[in-house]
Amino acid sequence: MKTTLKIFLIAAIFAGTSANAQVNTIDSVATSKVQHFNFDEMESETIGEGIQRKWFHGEKGQMTIFNLEKGAHIPWHQHPNEQITYIMSGKVKIKTIIDGKEEFVIVSGGEVIVFPENIPHEFWALEKTVDLDVHVPVRQDWLSKELPDYLKKSE
Repeated sequence: MKTTLKIFLIAAIFAGTSANAQVNTIDSVATSKVQHFNFDEMESETIGEGIQRKWFHGEKGQMTIFNLEKGAHIPWHQHPNEQITYIMSGKVKIKTIIDGKEEFVIVSGGEVIVFPENIPHEFWALEKTVDLDVHVPVRQDWLSKELPDYLKKSE
């Protein structure tokens, strides 16, 4: 009887946690279910002059591919998320705060730069660039369909 009760309780706990998992889409709140995405099949969205992005998120982090045309500019901004930027190809000039003062850094294809949370930064594409960004935690300001003020397209 005790063994049967234990098995029943374990099954109930497992069923309870499984029932809370949901099927996710890119636009939904992520859960602990496995998600599978193909960047090549995602539609890009234009979010500024010469700036296109594709992105998805999991429960704790997100990944974005930016395609930047030469001369594209992502204005000065900061967010409460760590940002890991890997320049897959091309070259960007970045303004950020290093050791308490504004600095410019050139980051080229194959290089990575990490911005701790709340560190301001700004990007200029010096040539056509593919930029892979990871943000942790998920950028709450990106979950709505409204772009953050610094990314809004000029009209």
